[in-house]
Amino acid sequence: MKTYGMHNKTKFLLILFIMVICVSFGFSSIKLEVIASNANIKTKPEIGGENIAKLNVGTILTGEEKQGEWYKVKFEKDGQEVTGFIHEMLVKVTEEEATPSSAADTPSVKQLSQAEIIAGIELNTESSKKLIRQEKQINEAIDSLRPLIPKVFRVTDLDKQKKLATEIYLWIGLGYAAQDNLFQALKEIKNMFEVDHTNALEISRNIYDPDIVKIIDLAEKEYLGLIEAYYLKIKTDPPDALIKLNGNEVGRTPNIVQSDSPKFSIQIQKRGYRDIKEDFFLASESSEKEYILEKQGRALNISSVPQGGKIHFNDEFTGKETNSNFPFVEFGTHSLKITKKGYEDWIQDIEISEGQGPLEYNVTLIAQEYMKIDQWGGPNTQVFKTPTGITLDQQGNIFVIDESNLKIKKFNSEGTLTRDLEDNKKDLNKLKSPFGIAVDNEGYLYVTDIKKHCVMKFDPDGHFVLKWGKEGAGDDEFNTPLGVAVDSQNNIWVADSGNHQIKKFDRLGVFIQSYGKRGISDGDFAYPAGVFITSQDEVFVTDQDNLQSFTRDGEFIASWGEQGTAPGQFDRPMGVFLDKQDCIYISDTYNSRIQKFDKNGRFITEWGSQETGDSPLNFPVGVAVDSNGSIYIAERDSDQVVILGIGSD
Repeated sequence: MKTYGMHNKTKFLLILFIMVICVSFGFSSIKLEVIASNANIKTKPEIGGENIAKLNVGTILTGEEKQGEWYKVKFEKDGQEVTGFIHEMLVKVTEEEATPSSAADTPSVKQLSQAEIIAGIELNTESSKKLIRQEKQINEAIDSLRPLIPKVFRVTDLDKQKKLATEIYLWIGLGYAAQDNLFQALKEIKNMFEVDHTNALEISRNIYDPDIVKIIDLAEKEYLGLIEAYYLKIKTDPPDALIKLNGNEVGRTPNIVQSDSPKFSIQIQKRGYRDIKEDFFLASESSEKEYILEKQGRALNISSVPQGGKIHFNDEFTGKETNSNFPFVEFGTHSLKITKKGYEDWIQDIEISEGQGPLEYNVTLIAQEYMKIDQWGGPNTQVFKTPTGITLDQQGNIFVIDESNLKIKKFNSEGTLTRDLEDNKKDLNKLKSPFGIAVDNEGYLYVTDIKKHCVMKFDPDGHFVLKWGKEGAGDDEFNTPLGVAVDSQNNIWVADSGNHQIKKFDRLGVFIQSYGKRGISDGDFAYPAGVFITSQDEVFVTDQDNLQSFTRDGEFIASWGEQGTAPGQFDRPMGVFLDKQDCIYISDTYNSRIQKFDKNGRFITEWGSQETGDSPLNFPVGVAVDSNGSIYIAERDSDQVVILGIGSD
C-alpha cells in the first residue's frame, strides 16, 4: 500500500505540474456539456475520489485540455469559483454558449436511491459479463458496459464506487481480449488498476487463462511504472535485412528494437527478398522473432552471338549454354560470365530489377583465337602478283587487287574465283601499280594507283568509268595515294600518303575537302596508308606508327599506338578494317602480323607474328572481315590471300 500511495502521489504531482505548464503557455479553454444526470465533480482525477458537487444534464462547464480520462474544469458554487475534475464519459465537447447552472437551478428530476443506482449498475454488468463469457455479441456487451462508468459516479460510497468501476474496466478489457484486440484490452485493464490497485488484484486473481494473465500482469507493471520500454530481438535468414519500426529505420538484422508502446509495426526489407510487414503486440517486456526471408526474382533470357557460350552466374557454371532461359533469378546485382572457346570471356555485372516479363540479355562475343583455314594463291601459283588491296561488297563477294595480268580478281562468298571481270581485262589493265580498293553500295569499284598518282573508277562488271588525279600537291592531285574507302553517301576518301593528307571526293571525283599535314601532333600525319569509314561515317586512318580516328568533318577524335613490336605498337601499319562489332583489325605490315582491338583501343589478340607461334605472315597489307568473322589478308610478298577462322570447336 505504501508503494501504491507513493505512485498516486507522484502521478498527481506530475499532472499538477503539466496543468501549470499548460496554463503558463496559455492553452485555450473548451466548453463541456454535462450529458449524465447527477454527474460528480471530484477533487482529484480518479474514481473513488472525494466529490465536490453534482451537476445535472445540460450544465456547461469551462474546461482545459484533457488529462488522461479527466477534464479539469471550473464552475461556480455558492458564489465562488471552484476547480475540480470530471470524467470524460460524463461530458461532451461543445461550442454552444450557455449559462452554467448550479444544482439548485436545474429542474428537479426523479432521484434514484443509492440501492437502485447500484442495483442497476450490477444488473447491467452481469448481463454484459454473461455475453463476454459466451463470446456472443461482444461489441454490444462492451457498448453496454462503457456507459456504466458515468453512473458509477452517482454512487456516494466511495469504496463501492471503486469496486464497481474496477469490475467494469476488467470486463471491458476481457471483451476486447476475446476479440483479440489485446492493446485495447491492456488499456482498459490498466484503467482498472488506476481506479484501485488492491481491488483490481482481488477481482482478477481467479483468472487462469494464461494469455489474459499476461495482459493483467503487463497492465499492473505499466501502472506501477516498472516498464520503461518494450524490446523485440529480430533475426533473419539471411541476415543484414533492414528493420523499420513504425516506418522509421532502426538498424539491420540481427538487432533489438525498442518501443515505448507494446503495440508497434515492424517491416523487414532486403534486396532480392519479399518484404515482410507485421503488427506486434508484446505481452511481455521482451521477446524475439526470427524470419526466414523469401527470395524474389524474375525470369531471364540470355542469348549470344555466336550461340553456345557457357553461362556462369557469380563465378559458378549454371550448366546451361546460350541461348537459354532462367525461370527465376534473384533480384539484385549478379556477375554474369559467358565463355566460349576461341572467344574472349564476356564478364559484366547485370541488374535483375522488378518489372513485368522476363529480362533479355543479348551478348556479342568477341573472337580471340584464330587459325588458318584457307589460302588463295601462293608462291609460284601465278594467281596473284604482289596483292595489296582487299575489300568486300554487300553480297559478301571478295575483291583482291594486285599487279598480275588481271588487276582485280573477284571471289564469291564460298571462296571460288569467278570469271565476272575477265571480259573487261583491257579496262582493268589501265591500272599500272594498284594499291587500295573500295566498293560503294551500288557495286562500283574505286582503285588507287601509286605510280599514276590517281583514282580509277570501274562499274560492277569491270568497265572503266572515270579517272581523276595526277601527281602534285593540289586538291585534285596526289602523291602516292594508298588506301581508299567509301562512306554511306558514296563519297570517296583517299589516303594521299606523300602529301600527308586525307582527301574526300564525291562519286564523280569532284573534290570536297581535305585535312591533315605532316607532323606528330593529333590530327597530323606521316605517310598515311590505310583508311576505313564506319557505318556512322567515322574515319579511321593508319599512319606511320599509330591509328587515328576522325569525324566525317575531319575533327580529331582519338589515336593510339607507337613505334615498336609489343601488342598495341606498330611498324608502318597499312590496312585497317572494322567489323560489325566495331572491333578494329590492323595489318601491322612491317611487323608481319594482324592486331585486333576493341573500339576503345584495348588490345585483344594478334596473329601471324613469330611471337604467337602461328604461321608467320609475309608483309601483310590489305585486311577485311566478313559477316562470319573470317579474316582475309592480302599477303604481298607471298603472292597470296590468307583466310583466318575463329579457333572454336
